[in-house]
Parts: sequence; structure tokens; C-alpha cells
Amino acid sequence: MTTIVILDIPAGDAREAVLNLMRDALPVTRAFDGCEGLELLANQDDAGNILIYERWQSRAHYDAYRAFRAETGFSASFRAMLPALPTVRVFDIDHAYP
Repeated sequence: MTTIVILDIPAGDAREAVLNLMRDALPVTRAFDGCEGLELLANQDDAGNILIYERWQSRAHYDAYRAFRAETGFSASFRAMLPALPTVRVFDIDHAYP
């Protein structure tokens, strides 16, 4: 079952640095096993807010990706750029129709 992940990034004044880092890092994410796609979203009304909307084949694929980013040190260096921790929300798609 497809898993949707929303990463809410409080970039603050580091917006451009975070966007540049994400532009460099996201091709690796897109190529990671189980990634069905993602979008980098810059908030029009809050310049310090960035979202990443991700689609994964499963929660297990996403968890493997997070472990990979932690093992390489990327996660820690990314968090060090931010004024607060990002929020991660993981969803299932509800296929219930009226």
C-alpha cells in the first residue's frame, strides 16, 4: 500500500540554503528503492516554511530510507541548519468513496 509522507521543514532564515541542499539531495531520494515520487514545496505565505510531499511503496521502504539518511550523517547535518526540528507525518491513502 502506498505511504504518503509529509516533511514540514521550519527553515526560517536558512530558506535558500535548505532549498539548495534539498535540490542536491532529492535526486538520491527519488532513486531510493521504493520512492514513487516527491515534490519540494516552498510556502508562498510563509517564506521560512518548506514541505516535502513524498510517495513510498510502503512504510518499510520509507523507514529504510530514513535509516540510510541517518547512517550517512545527512539527517544530523540537515537538522543542524534549522531553527527547530522538522515534523514528519506518515499517512495511508483512504480509498473509501461515497
